[in-house]
Amino acid sequence: MATALAGIVGVVVLYHLALYFYVDQRIDRVDALALDGPEVLAPELQEAAETYLVVGSGIPDQTGAASIATLVVSVAADGERAVLVSVPPTTLVDTPTCRTPDGDLRNPVTEAFASSLLDGGPACMVRAVQQLSGLRIDHYLGVDLAQLPGMVDALGGVPVCVVPSEAIAAAAVPPPAGPSELSASGASGFLEPGDTGTDVTGAAVAERAQRLLTSTMRAAMSTDTLLDPIALTRFLNRASDALTLDAQTTLGDLRVLASTLGDLSGDAVQRAGLPVAEVGYVPAGSDQAFVVLDGPATRSLFDEVIDGTQLPAEVLEGQRAEEVAEAAAAEAAAEAGGTEAAPAPEVAEPAGPDPLTVPQAEITVDVLNGTGTTGLAATVADALRAQGFGVGTVGNESGTVNESVVRYGPAALERARTVAAAVPGSVLQPSDSIGDSVQLVIGPGYTTVVPVEIGAAPVAEPVAPDTPTAAPEPEAAAVTC
Repeated sequence: MATALAGIVGVVVLYHLALYFYVDQRIDRVDALALDGPEVLAPELQEAAETYLVVGSGIPDQTGAASIATLVVSVAADGERAVLVSVPPTTLVDTPTCRTPDGDLRNPVTEAFASSLLDGGPACMVRAVQQLSGLRIDHYLGVDLAQLPGMVDALGGVPVCVVPSEAIAAAAVPPPAGPSELSASGASGFLEPGDTGTDVTGAAVAERAQRLLTSTMRAAMSTDTLLDPIALTRFLNRASDALTLDAQTTLGDLRVLASTLGDLSGDAVQRAGLPVAEVGYVPAGSDQAFVVLDGPATRSLFDEVIDGTQLPAEVLEGQRAEEVAEAAAAEAAAEAGGTEAAPAPEVAEPAGPDPLTVPQAEITVDVLNGTGTTGLAATVADALRAQGFGVGTVGNESGTVNESVVRYGPAALERARTVAAAVPGSVLQPSDSIGDSVQLVIGPGYTTVVPVEIGAAPVAEPVAPDTPTAAPEPEAAAVTC
């Protein structure tokens, strides 16, 4: 009997080994790494640490740069700490000389970060990250996020534990707080952005993709899955179709990464987005909007990661202050219970002290949709026409904005002021790349178009008080995972 049992165990082990090598060979491989690139800073400090570039593509319901989510994951040599930094897809970066998948040499270029992948390929994105950060990228992991729900389905669902956060709330269908089981459809809703205008840097979707991928890999390594050859085979086959790795990285490396991130908790895992100086920047001669990073703060952040696999103290202090403020606001809302009288509306500061000088009938404005709401540009265009404005181009904004923006050419300031007065909450933004035209880019927070009076100083509409709602979601501190 013992001999028969040993034989069965041997067959199972051989099956798993054969399946592992079969799937490992099926995964797409790319020549992506540049371990000795001249842009790598202090390589002696990075010898023992492991840094992964995790790139998610095919975000549901997104195209172009918005379909890319990127995380730089640095794991300390002892495996006891990890730092995860998201890079906005439209960040303006300098990509050095690199090779495309066809082997062609690509010249240095200043571009949107996502373009380094979409136009250059994995090797170019690796070089762009190294140029930006000084980190040595040891592993490249590309994930087709459109196929990740299929991996979840192969496992019959994935256990997750959700702590409420801004990134979770930004999903089209956020899972409930606390432990739960995520199905394939739930995974799709979790990955898909809700109001795309609220995640202008892409940090939220990058965090959700990482959390779902980690939970999926851990579920695939569970004892139940390993003892179910059918489920394991189905999962690994789907994983091999969804993953792209550099030539040196193996499935074993991914197992270590998933295990490390799954085991670490609390302050041992630090997350941050890159410090942003400006959103919606349009360079001269371009019609594309970019995210511009705060250079000194970005350098300080990556220097701390290189030196000790940690975030700068000021970044952590800022995160804690935000958490305290959010907890205080939630507590105040809970105490109010939705029964107290609503506070008086707050009146925003005037958009400008000078009276408006150009009437609506003398203005033609282009209307661009910078949100995820389909058809909003046409709706706003009709509202502007009803107020007497002329409307030119109606379409979609190619970049991202975090508020409604009125762009104007060098001679169009007064016309732009009238447009901004008609759209509460909008901000003026000069541009030397659109001639003398005026563009309204509709962003998050847009409410309506209001009448304006020529010859009077523009005054913003009162800001409506928050409407009391049902009890708030559980606070992060109240959820145990």
